[in-house]
Amino acid sequence: MAFSLKLFSAILEDMTNWMIANQSKVTDFNEGAVTRSFLEAVGYEIEQSYIRTRVGFDESLPDIPFYAFNFIRKSGQKSSGNVVFSRTGTTGDITIPIGTLVATADGTQFETTAVGTIQNGNQDSNSVSISATEEGTESNVPANTITVVVTPVNGVESVDNSASTTGGLDEETDESFVKRFREFIEGLGQSSENGLITGAKLVTGIRSASTIEHFPPSSSYNVSVYVDDGAGNAPAALIAAALLKLEGEGTASNPGYKAAGINIQVLAPSKVTQDVTVVITDDGTLAEITMTYNIEQAISNYINNLVLGDDIIKNSLVKVIMAVSGVSDISLTTPASNVTINPNQIARTGTMTVTFS
Repeated sequence: MAFSLKLFSAILEDMTNWMIANQSKVTDFNEGAVTRSFLEAVGYEIEQSYIRTRVGFDESLPDIPFYAFNFIRKSGQKSSGNVVFSRTGTTGDITIPIGTLVATADGTQFETTAVGTIQNGNQDSNSVSISATEEGTESNVPANTITVVVTPVNGVESVDNSASTTGGLDEETDESFVKRFREFIEGLGQSSENGLITGAKLVTGIRSASTIEHFPPSSSYNVSVYVDDGAGNAPAALIAAALLKLEGEGTASNPGYKAAGINIQVLAPSKVTQDVTVVITDDGTLAEITMTYNIEQAISNYINNLVLGDDIIKNSLVKVIMAVSGVSDISLTTPASNVTINPNQIARTGTMTVTFS
């Protein structure tokens, strides 16, 4: 039987009817009466119990199959990059401490993760590493947009980032989470193709994985496993962690995923940079410079969130551009059609050219 939420009015009516039917001494149940006030107080508490129970069901029941396998949603990641602090003078040393806040003009904040220094005789500091204060793709900002010094540092007058910040990822979506769980179940046999992909994705920092089998073996390898960190990269440490997970250590905690006698290698993917050229017909509600930024962000969010082996679908690209506020029509000339991406490749944005008709 499905759980039915009972509201305050129905609870109060049931309690009132029960008292009328089971005793005759108390007869005043009008608003403001003492008995009515007691019943209302109890009714409110019972209603809250119903609501909390329903919320618990809604939030917890869908996740029970995942909990049974200790399968956890991947959290978002903060973007990172580098900035340079500047001054007009050249006298004296200035130290920029760890935790100094900087931001874009629209308020996306970053904090320094290393000490910066403007040395005597210089106007610019060394390149200082930064990390976003919040997770998500919105923390991936273009070059020359981090221009606000939020935390005052005596003597520092400006800040800038010569390159874009990268690596910011949103929390795994429901669709991606369910897809990964399906792959996980299919990969419980471990040594299958799905098993190798599942094992690689269990490594912290890996967002997507793919495999290519070699018949006959290529340089003694039967399978190549490709992994990426969500930004289309696979640092050496991430590759080593994935290889350790797949090959195992012969222990109960890390038995490995590959079959006996099978040689595997873990590799970084090849990035396929895709240029986008689009002509916009706007409705005149927003400035062209604002629309250009929003359109480029929409294009980046679509292409840069594709995983290993995902094709670039032209109609999907048209859809995300058309969804930008102020766009009434578009002419997308590049890409001219769908772009095929191989399992060892990952699509990322190239040059974006946005013009207005």
